[in-house]
Amino acid sequence: MPGRITAISQQKRQKERVNIYIDGRYAFSLSLWAAAGLKTGDRLSSEKIRNLKTLDEKENAYQRAAGYLSIRPRSCMEIRRYLKNKGFSPQTIESVVGQLTDYGYINDNAFARTWIDNRLRNRPRGVFGLSRELKEKGVSEDIIQNALADFDEQAAARAAIAPKLKQWQLLPEIKRRHKIYEFLNRRGFAGSTCRDICDET
Repeated sequence: MPGRITAISQQKRQKERVNIYIDGRYAFSLSLWAAAGLKTGDRLSSEKIRNLKTLDEKENAYQRAAGYLSIRPRSCMEIRRYLKNKGFSPQTIESVVGQLTDYGYINDNAFARTWIDNRLRNRPRGVFGLSRELKEKGVSEDIIQNALADFDEQAAARAAIAPKLKQWQLLPEIKRRHKIYEFLNRRGFAGSTCRDICDET
């Protein structure tokens, strides 16, 4: 709806957005950032309106993604899925992912290392388990292999099983070994690692 801006008013519920009125009628809303530079009396063409709406969508998507990232680090694919589920266009999603990547806010190499470090501290898993989780997050095989290059699976297995050993210490040896093996196996540790830990505990 091309025409002349007759009013720009701040929204009551969303203070960071404004309503744009063209020729006395409500036309669309924009973020304060997208509306910067607009003033009453400006004439807007159809192309200008499309550009403003595109700019507004990108700003909205960027803010949504930034909020999502503030909870914990995310992979590129997680950001893409999140924005897609919020209804943003593919073009907007790729633009925002590109921005966030350029700014260093999303980086699958750093994400993979952070994910592995967090798992080691809170819920240790083996190479298979970690690889599976990272693949589910959309991290590429090359990045996963690189992140796990120096991973000490046996140390991780000892850390994972430590809280359970006291609980199982009075069990018959065969049953104790079975529990240790199954526990570590469920956590994604290699069979050889499971057997080594059974032998040494």
